[in-house]
Amino acid sequence: MKLTRRNVLLGSGGLLLAGAGAITIPMALRPGSLQASKSRARPVSGQGTPPAEADVVIIGAGIMGVSTALFLAEKGLSVVVCEKGQVAAEQSSRAYGQVTNFGLPQEVVELGQQSKMLWQGMNARIGQDTSYRAYGRVQAFKEDSEIEEARAWLAKAEAVAPVQAPIRARFVEGAELEQLLPGAQSEWKAGYYQDDDGGMEPAFAAPAVAEGAMARGVTIVTECAVRGFETEGGAVSHVITEKGGVRTKALVVAGGSWSRLFLGNADINFPVLPVYLSQQRIAGVEGPPAVGAAGRVVWRKEVDGSYSNGPRFMTAPILRDSFSLLFDFLPVLPEMLSGDTPLDMTLGSDLPRSFGIERSWKLDQQTPFERARIVAPTHNDGTLDASFGWLKDEFPAFKEGRVIERWGGMVDVAKDEIPVISPVPSTQGLFVMGGFTFGLTQGLGAGELMADLVAGDVPKINAKNFELARITAG
Repeated sequence: MKLTRRNVLLGSGGLLLAGAGAITIPMALRPGSLQASKSRARPVSGQGTPPAEADVVIIGAGIMGVSTALFLAEKGLSVVVCEKGQVAAEQSSRAYGQVTNFGLPQEVVELGQQSKMLWQGMNARIGQDTSYRAYGRVQAFKEDSEIEEARAWLAKAEAVAPVQAPIRARFVEGAELEQLLPGAQSEWKAGYYQDDDGGMEPAFAAPAVAEGAMARGVTIVTECAVRGFETEGGAVSHVITEKGGVRTKALVVAGGSWSRLFLGNADINFPVLPVYLSQQRIAGVEGPPAVGAAGRVVWRKEVDGSYSNGPRFMTAPILRDSFSLLFDFLPVLPEMLSGDTPLDMTLGSDLPRSFGIERSWKLDQQTPFERARIVAPTHNDGTLDASFGWLKDEFPAFKEGRVIERWGGMVDVAKDEIPVISPVPSTQGLFVMGGFTFGLTQGLGAGELMADLVAGDVPKINAKNFELARITAG
């Protein structure tokens, strides 16, 4: 299956159609609702209160926040990270965990390759095992049309990849493909193979980076929601948390799916929508290929021998923002509707809940972030069962396996599926990063880019593709 912008965004487009009253797509009521949850991440001990002053304050201790903090600290800046819950407790510990950028929009290829290069050196850089491994990955194809699409994508991607991190890819077939997919039952015609693709266990990756940042002097304060910020002369001057204020000249909003709500309280539009995803781990299996992707299924062997598996389905919750952002997403609907990814939507308790969440508050008031320390959507057992069933059919060795864990995650997407890593033009010293549908893949590159922007250094990759103005103009 071709990974395209429309495929990732089909869920959001479908919910917008539902919001407009269209009936051209049947709406299935799928499982998926936000609930209080426990962190999947390895615990990291944070500080109890923030300092009175810092060069930079970062909201969110997921992979985006902690990697930005790491690179800023390496530039000699004092950094405090405020996290409403625990380090990597939400999406950063709930991802699939592969590092590849195959099939993604050309605008993010450079970011993905730079990030991959950084992941390859991160263990040595911080003196910790992030669990990242480069083990190679094959994307299998049955049809000539799929192969030609992949060849065309590669040609364009090679042209935009950074000189310091070129794409190392080739097409394989015959005996070599069989060796990469041992035991496969289908007659795969060819495969796209990148030997430097890799992955990591999400439960360990961001916590290791966080500890690397703390070793460089970064302060991470957990159970500490940021309520807002104050300005002087149009520039950030103070960040107000539930545990007190921090004087600073720079604030980076890296709150994942919470960033839109936070910025909205300051009358700043950040037009992204959430989508839910489901993942699982399978144990007791010997013999299948260590990693791969085919059809609508991906799989990856973990360090402990279990397999992570995720279907390429996303569930779009119909929320208050589905209506308010209708016209932002409307222009991309034709492209989304031409995709071949099934459309899952959920119309349930999250809709009335979204109307009940405060959209504005004063800085001395409790915020929604303090009432939702760690949340995650429930997982979709139907798509997970189907994904595991496909693995069993394609690789009979999986029939001996058993599901040992399932979980749901939540990412936010922009209408063009390209992340935002950008200053906020209206406020000097305010920055935002979000819209990452492949956050662990792009996390280190995004953190490095954001650190360069905050510090006023020349970015190592083109920053223009990620400017906020591209999705707020018009």
